[in-house]
Amino acid sequence: MNMALDILIIDDDVLFTASLSDFLMSKGFRVHTATNGREGIERFESHQSSLVLLDQRLPDMGGIEVCERVLENNPNAKIIFMTAYATVQYAVEAMQAGAFNYLSKPFELDELLIAIDLAVKSVHLEGRLRAQDYERQKASQEQKLIGSSEVMKRIKEQIELSAGSEANVLITGETGVGKNVVARAIHDLQDKRETFLTINCSAIPENLMEAEYFGHEKGVFTGADTRREGIFELADSGTLVLDEIGEIPMHLQSKLLTVLDDKRVRRIGSSRTISVDVRIIATTNQDLEEAIEKRIFRKDLYYRLAVININVPPLREHPEDIPEIAGYFVEHLCRNPVRIPDSHLEKMMKYPWPGNGRELRNVIERASLLLQGSEIRPADLLLQSNLDQTLPKSEERGACSQDTISLEEVKKRHIISALKAYSGNKSLTARNLGISLSTLKRNLREMHTN
Repeated sequence: MNMALDILIIDDDVLFTASLSDFLMSKGFRVHTATNGREGIERFESHQSSLVLLDQRLPDMGGIEVCERVLENNPNAKIIFMTAYATVQYAVEAMQAGAFNYLSKPFELDELLIAIDLAVKSVHLEGRLRAQDYERQKASQEQKLIGSSEVMKRIKEQIELSAGSEANVLITGETGVGKNVVARAIHDLQDKRETFLTINCSAIPENLMEAEYFGHEKGVFTGADTRREGIFELADSGTLVLDEIGEIPMHLQSKLLTVLDDKRVRRIGSSRTISVDVRIIATTNQDLEEAIEKRIFRKDLYYRLAVININVPPLREHPEDIPEIAGYFVEHLCRNPVRIPDSHLEKMMKYPWPGNGRELRNVIERASLLLQGSEIRPADLLLQSNLDQTLPKSEERGACSQDTISLEEVKKRHIISALKAYSGNKSLTARNLGISLSTLKRNLREMHTN
């Protein structure tokens, strides 16, 4: 039983209410009381108790009306009716109004505790279901960390270290390297937390960010037809991944810092703060230290997030993992058993993969769709689109310093080639490169300014 539960007792019998309140507080609950319907509704609006023990007959209004008003304010609240006038009709009316349970006075305290325990379990179950509705997790094959290189061994050691701690984690790296896979791996190794939620900070319009993070009360702005929990409340007792944390504007960074420090959130339009127990993992493909110098990211927030810092290197820095990663994608994306020829693996290991693992997955998936026979030939797609353009030909190497061209030039040529291949369609280009549209646009701006 959750001893941190808030309970509101609404009953006009002062002695009964005081006695019941003392008993429940002795069991570890937080208890609020009211002696009539209007006072009870006001107390509920200010405290948002998870459970209401409600007398069916009150001096100023009926319990059914109070029940309906409470559930209108918060449909997730659980209401247990208590009455000395128990009839089948009253019980049916209570359940039709949305009551969770119905007790006849006088009742045994053990009977009440059983009813409360059932309500608590229902609150927790519904909370997990709402969290699942908020974000359906990706397929399990996209959540596995593949690779046996020294680089990957180091990452896995850092994951184990992070899983044994409750400290905030900042995961950095280029787009497509698998930052969210690392975050999921940390969560899966923990015993304490069940819920795992990810919020993409770059995908939310700035005017909706605060409501998305912290929630809002009913009627606080146009379109707020009901009270809504924010992502921090939904992730309570779980892990919350703040994906692309560098996209949060400065005015919200201070509020986020306050939540991290105080472990409490305040919905928009509410005067009440709500305790949350959330493990924070943040990810970014930006250089936050550079952002701090440009005064677009708070230094104190950076240090609060980067208690543990994991940098996931780009695929080009550990190409020895490409055969294993490619083989994993082949196994999960191809319907029939196939193999990648060694000649193709060699070409793939020389390719710089600006879209990293996400681009590799996309290439394998496209190659599987064009599959003929028992061999999958993903390097053909690279050669057709951009491999010949990004790797210097033998006759051109003499003009390149140390037989190479810069990675920035490789990336630039790759993006230009992809744009041509998709007739300048930026959304389609970004999708097939395995990067976000905002990342593609940022790269194009940088290319024009260089």
